[in-house]
Amino acid sequence: MITLLLDSSNTLLVVGLAKDDKIIDEIIYEAWQKQSEFMILEIEKILKRNEINPKEVGEIIVSKGPGSYTGVRIALTIAKIYGYALNIPVFAVSSLQMLEKRDEISICLMNARSQRSYFGVYKNDEVIVEDKVLTNEEVKKYILDHPDYKVMGEVSYLSLNEEKSDILNNMLRLKSGKTKVENILTLKAIYLKD
Repeated sequence: MITLLLDSSNTLLVVGLAKDDKIIDEIIYEAWQKQSEFMILEIEKILKRNEINPKEVGEIIVSKGPGSYTGVRIALTIAKIYGYALNIPVFAVSSLQMLEKRDEISICLMNARSQRSYFGVYKNDEVIVEDKVLTNEEVKKYILDHPDYKVMGEVSYLSLNEEKSDILNNMLRLKSGKTKVENILTLKAIYLKD
């Protein structure tokens, strides 16, 4: 089965293709506030270079947030339209959880602006701390209090070193019955802040 993977929740544009739950191609690059201009083109490009007809896509995995208000909606809207038009399953995963480091307790972060962070803690399929918004000071304290936890995500805004996340394989791994969207028309983004 061909799986299309999409994320535009933060600064990256992420488009991936998997066949039988193995990543076969990916397009990932910095596209802050440009994802809406490029995501459809990149989907077309990745399908064409892999000689896959769009109608051959059997499922979609998409990030549902939290993240950039507009960014989250871009990939989510494309997934909803594509899923509805082709009548294929859509799986919606946390844009924080897909940043985790496999087999390690991971503090996953994204810049929520205004001195705040999107924050979640995970280990594999276990959610240790649900997605939430914390002040950057609260995040720094949590990191200090948990020195054995891995810090993942785009964290340069906190003056921390970034480690690359295996986003696409994490998205594939998070695909399950609990992430399957039962009614695509009711799929909504998770923003966590007003």
